[in-house]
Parts: sequence; structure tokens; C-alpha cells
Amino acid sequence: MRQARKNQSGVMLLEVLVALLIFAFGVLGLVGMQAISIKLTADSKYRAEAAVYADQLISQMWADDRTHLVLKGNYETSNPKYIAWRDQIQAVGTGLPGASGANAPTVTIVAEDLATPPVTNQVSVVTISIFWRAPEEAAAHKYVTVARLN
Repeated sequence: MRQARKNQSGVMLLEVLVALLIFAFGVLGLVGMQAISIKLTADSKYRAEAAVYADQLISQMWADDRTHLVLKGNYETSNPKYIAWRDQIQAVGTGLPGASGANAPTVTIVAEDLATPPVTNQVSVVTISIFWRAPEEAAAHKYVTVARLN
């Protein structure tokens, strides 16, 4: 009996070490999942902000004169109302990170003629592209929305 007990000495210590190893891997997995969750939450926050900025500009267009030439003259990239809107996006602290320079938002407005006899309606197709780049990321993200204004 004494010989059998002597052969098993240290087995309990080995079991405890294996249990600690398994527990440590579980905790490391949870920490990794938490880090990924925080990154994805930030990505979704920036995407939601980009959608709000795009909707804000489209709403402003709907409230303004929707004639194609007026929309093009006011809102297309590098025009006055576009610049005011772009400055909101690029504002430090409240706008999107990395949304300036090569990542500046773009607005294109194209006329689309819908021939419905006997009247011809002109529809403006507005494409808004918003870019941002989080500080720790190398590649820029992109949000694009298209609206038809008539």
C-alpha cells in the first residue's frame, strides 16, 4: 500500500498545473475577443457617423432648390455648401478621423433625363462618398450612398 502511494506523489501538483494552463488560455481568449469587440464597435460608430453626415447633406439638398444646375453649383465637390459640410466632417474632435487630404469626401451630381411623354422630368443622381481612417489603421474605410432627387 505504501509503495502505491509513493508512485503517485506529485500527480496532484501536475493536475493543478494543467488546470491553470487551461484557465490561462481561456482568459487570454476572452481578452482577445474583448479587443476585437472594441475595434468592431469603433468601426461601426464611424460607419454610423458617415451615414448621418451623408443623410444630413441629402436632407439639405431636398430642402434646397432641387434644380439640377443649382444642386451642382452648390453641393458638388469644391462648391460652397459642400465645403461647409466637408468642414464638419473634418473637424478635429467631432468629425471622422483621417477624413482629410486624399480621404476627403466627394459628391458627384449627374443629370438623368426621364422621358415620360409628353413631359420630360430631369432627375439628379447624387453620389456621396465618405472616407475615414482610424489612427491605428493603414487602409481607409469608405461609405457610399446614392440618392435620386427630382
